[in-house]
Amino acid sequence: MHLPVITETPSFLFGALLGSLLLCLGLTLGLWLGRRMAMLCDVRSLDRDQLQHLLAGLFQWTNGFASDVSQYREFVDQISTQLNPDDVQANDGQASKLMAQIVEANERLQQRLNNAEATLQDQAEEITAYMCEARTDTLTKLPNRRAFDDELSRRMSEWRRNEAPVNVVILDIDHFKMFNDRFGHAAGDAVLVEVARVLQAATRESDLVARLGGEEFAVVLGGVEASEARRAAERIRTAVAVTAFRYEGKSLSITVSCGVAQALTAEDGAALVKRADEALYASKAAGRNVSHWHDSERCVLLTASPTTKRLRQLASPSAPTDGEFIRVCDDLRQRLLEVTEDEA
Repeated sequence: MHLPVITETPSFLFGALLGSLLLCLGLTLGLWLGRRMAMLCDVRSLDRDQLQHLLAGLFQWTNGFASDVSQYREFVDQISTQLNPDDVQANDGQASKLMAQIVEANERLQQRLNNAEATLQDQAEEITAYMCEARTDTLTKLPNRRAFDDELSRRMSEWRRNEAPVNVVILDIDHFKMFNDRFGHAAGDAVLVEVARVLQAATRESDLVARLGGEEFAVVLGGVEASEARRAAERIRTAVAVTAFRYEGKSLSITVSCGVAQALTAEDGAALVKRADEALYASKAAGRNVSHWHDSERCVLLTASPTTKRLRQLASPSAPTDGEFIRVCDDLRQRLLEVTEDEA
């Protein structure tokens, strides 16, 4: 900010100018602090050590900032005591000198404000990083239970406003404790990481895949009907079952059990998760590696048994492949040769 040299400065004009300068500075500081502190409003996810560290940094920053503002105020007060309306009006050189001092002090404060802003930005980025860590599972890098609860709450609010369907799939790795006991916790961790990768690959980008804890995972499916949610649960289960898990040269067979439910009218997120959990327990009780759907009254099996699959194939046979056709022809030729030999 650069002010022109004033050759004629009535006392009331000089006072008005100084008052306007202080008012603008006050408004600028208020808006700037309000904007910056908005970035620091959510610290619920920070643990005690992280919070103490950040508060210490902010305390140091506020002390330095308060000192800068205090020094500026003292300077303005000093200038004010030097203002003699008669002398200022009669001495253009004194007025110009005082204005130059004010401009210089303003520039110094502006530089300190810029430095303070950079410091506060670093603090805000550090808080953001801590919050991200607090919402992420350290092993699988998936969102954790806190992130799952927040996303489900957001989806439920959206459903109440726009009637966009919300579905939840809860899944559990089958016999994971026995697997850990047999192969060790390092192998168990490797399986958790690989299962997380398979789940992300089997779902849409708009779906939230989270690790709830231990061997339990969850998927929030938004904007899809119940039929698609049921297919998604089976797609997830099948994707895990057909994936070849290997650890230190060993081939590991991994399966998951799934439970899926869709939000009902007047139902909150906790009730929706409870029904999906009930469907998951039904899948475990049915022998695992299956999916169940909770229809608000009971749990319905989604996974077809091997016998059911075979009946469906017989009811709707597919066209034989070239290999199957050749094999049938060979069997028929061999049978004809046997009949001919018998007749001979």
